[in-house]
Amino acid sequence: MMKIHIAIGDIETLETENWQVVPDDRQQLVEIIGGVAVQDFGHVAAGDKISCTVRLRKRDFRKLVDYWDKRTPVDVTDEAGDVWENVRVIVKSYEYVPHFSSKAVQATLEFWRI
Repeated sequence: MMKIHIAIGDIETLETENWQVVPDDRQQLVEIIGGVAVQDFGHVAAGDKISCTVRLRKRDFRKLVDYWDKRTPVDVTDEAGDVWENVRVIVKSYEYVPHFSSKAVQATLEFWRI
């Protein structure tokens, strides 16, 4: 049985690279005369973004595009087995995999927690 790298809804990827979580941390340093102040509105989990590059079968890519086009929230299971619930899929770019263009696609994705 082939090991999946991540699951996006009911799609199993063949390979995943550059998995990165960017938390929505709403604090900033404000320069004021004679010093600085911190404006802090906390961490807003609903604004977190996850990005990665995946390789998947062409038929699964069609499903992925459907999630994106219809703005369908899905659950994503990462390589550690953690489930990111109810995320929106954004396809940033895609290309055919060299030597496998009729069977596989490589896509750069973002997932937004909503």
